[in-house]
Amino acid sequence: MTLIHNKKKIVFALISIALAFVIIASAVCFLVYMAENYGQGVVTKISINQKSIDTMELRIKYRFATGGYSVCTVPEDEGEYIGDGMIDYDGALGKYRVMINFGEVEPPDSFSKKMDENGIIQLTEDIRARVARPSDHGFVLYIGADKPISVDPIDHGDLNPLGGTLKIPIKLNQE
Repeated sequence: MTLIHNKKKIVFALISIALAFVIIASAVCFLVYMAENYGQGVVTKISINQKSIDTMELRIKYRFATGGYSVCTVPEDEGEYIGDGMIDYDGALGKYRVMINFGEVEPPDSFSKKMDENGIIQLTEDIRARVARPSDHGFVLYIGADKPISVDPIDHGDLNPLGGTLKIPIKLNQE
């Protein structure tokens, strides 16, 4: 009798585990579907931390992202994106800039509260940021400084549709 009872317990446990897996997988698929079809991805927080004497780490938290991203160091003589084009760079972020371009993600609402009259957000004493919207979706985040900064380029970065945190090392170069 106990052998049959133990087999029933094992079968019941396996069925319970399988059902739990199906429920979790269904929930994840539903969230991904909703994010891709109905939700606009959004950056929820941007911060920067000193990692070492010559590196800072830009952290960008996001959720429901459906597009990718790219990262590059901006040449000193390159302009700045706006609406449907590019304007001459006004120098407000500093001489050296990094650009993070998001395809299907919106900037954080909190940025508008932190911007000065020129649209600049002071991330640290030396590092500033500005948001540009070069098209009808997505945005560009410029990071700038008066001291040399650079990044390793990323051409076609993938974002997790449910969310995550991008960690972008910014090198503090010596002049």
